[in-house]
Amino acid sequence: MGKSDEHRACIPRCKLPVPTELDSVGLCVHHFTWSVEEACAEMHRQVALRKATVERCAEMTTYVSECALLLARVTSNLCLSDDLKRRILCTFLSLMNLRDNLERAPSGHAPEIRVLAPRVFPPPAVMPDWLNSESNASVRSQV
Repeated sequence: MGKSDEHRACIPRCKLPVPTELDSVGLCVHHFTWSVEEACAEMHRQVALRKATVERCAEMTTYVSECALLLARVTSNLCLSDDLKRRILCTFLSLMNLRDNLERAPSGHAPEIRVLAPRVFPPPAVMPDWLNSESNASVRSQV
């Protein structure tokens, strides 16, 4: 028991260390990014299906900000492998996409759905100036 707890495992059977930047969540970088991506996918579904209330959207926005901040701290203080760098970039992309979807989501009311009817007739052509002149009134009457 005299051994210090330098290598704290995040979940049973995980051999990856928990960096000090992620002590608050208690996960290694791999499991943290995986859990964030899973949460982003679920939140994206809620937003897409319009099941997220205004309060829930506010919680999601806070979650996105906090996770992005934690990831930024992790990347600035650790020497990461190429796989972890790629994973972190994918997680940042998931967070950015969720943030974008939250900003585009309607705020608390049913979405307005507009169906544009296809044009049956082409738009009217612009009449050239020479045809608008008074001296060409006889030409216009023939058209």
